[in-house]
Amino acid sequence: MLRELRELLNEQLGCLFGVISMKGTILLCSDSSQEGKDFEQFDKLVKDTNDKPAVDGLIFTKIKAIRNVQYYVFVEQMGDNTDFVLNLLALYIKDYLTDNIEKTDREFFFKQILQNDIFGHELDKRNKVFRFDTVAKKTVVTIRTGNVPEYPVSEILKNLFRDTKNTVITTLDNDDTVVILAAKDDIEQVILSAVSTLEEQLMVPVKASIGKYFTLLQDARNSYITSVKAFDIGSLYSEGYSVYNYNNIGIARFFHDIPIEQLEHFIEETITSEVYDRIDDETIKTMQAFFENNLNISETARKMYLHRNTLVYRIEKFNKLTGLDVQKFESAVLFYTICQIKCFLRNMGRD
Repeated sequence: MLRELRELLNEQLGCLFGVISMKGTILLCSDSSQEGKDFEQFDKLVKDTNDKPAVDGLIFTKIKAIRNVQYYVFVEQMGDNTDFVLNLLALYIKDYLTDNIEKTDREFFFKQILQNDIFGHELDKRNKVFRFDTVAKKTVVTIRTGNVPEYPVSEILKNLFRDTKNTVITTLDNDDTVVILAAKDDIEQVILSAVSTLEEQLMVPVKASIGKYFTLLQDARNSYITSVKAFDIGSLYSEGYSVYNYNNIGIARFFHDIPIEQLEHFIEETITSEVYDRIDDETIKTMQAFFENNLNISETARKMYLHRNTLVYRIEKFNKLTGLDVQKFESAVLFYTICQIKCFLRNMGRD
C-alpha cells in the first residue's frame, strides 16, 4: 500500500518527504532505504511545541487518520514553497491512509465474522464504524483455484469489483478467497465472468460457489458455510460447471445429508434400479427437458426441435416402462427426484 503511495508522490513532488509513526518509525520515505528505520531525532521532534517543527532540515506536521491515529508528515525545506508542499502532502496522505486503513480493517472485520471470531455486542459495535448495509440482500461467494497461484486471487478480484459498493474481499486462513457482495439477479453471470478472468490471468482452474442469501451481518458466516457446502454438492450434480449456487441447488441439498443406503432403498421402492437402467440417455434427456419446460409438451417439443407426436410417443413409452405418468405433477416430481438421486449415487461410486 505505502509503496504505491511513495512511487506516486515521487513522480509529483521530486523532493525528500515521508511519514513517521508516533513511535518514531519511518513508515514511508521518498528514499525507500530509510523505511522501517527509526528517526534518530524523534525525541527532539516530540519535544518541539511548534505547529510545524523543523528538525535536521526537515519540516514536520501532524495528521490524524481513522480512529484518531496520529502520524508525522515531513518534507525537506525548500524555501517559500515548503509550507504549501507540506500542507498538500499532509492532506493527501491523510485521505489515503484513512481510506486504506479503513479498507484493511473492514476486510479483517469480515474475516473475523466468517471465522466466528467476533459476535454479539462486539460485532454490533464494530459494524457501527463500517455502517454495513443491513437492508440489501447479500451473499458470500467462495473462490478456489486448482493450484496455488503466485499472484493473490484477492488482488485480481479487487480490481474487478473496484467500483462495487459494499463489496468486501478477503482471504481466510484456509486459503479460501471470499467475496461479500450484493445478491442481484445476474449474480451467477457476474461470478462466472470473474472466474473466467481469474482463469485467464492465473492460468489455473478456478471454481466459485454462491452461499445462502442474507441481509443481517450475523448471518454472513452461515452464508459462507453454505457456499462451501455448495462446492461439495455441485461437484456431484453439476459436472462441467465452474459456478455453483446453493440457492438454486434445490432438493439435491437434502440428498447430501441422507445415508446412501436409504437413497438406494428409495429407488428400489419406486421403479427399481433394473427399470431405471433400461431407460436410455435420450429418454432421460427428453424427460429432463419436459420438467424444465413445466410439463408443457408443445414448448418442450419446440425447444428440442421435435415433432409434437414424437415427444408424446417418447413420454408414453417412458410411462409404460416405469409405471409412472410424468404428465401428472406428482409422478414428474418423483422421477425428477430419482434422476437426482441416481446422479448423486453415480458420482459417489455406488452405481
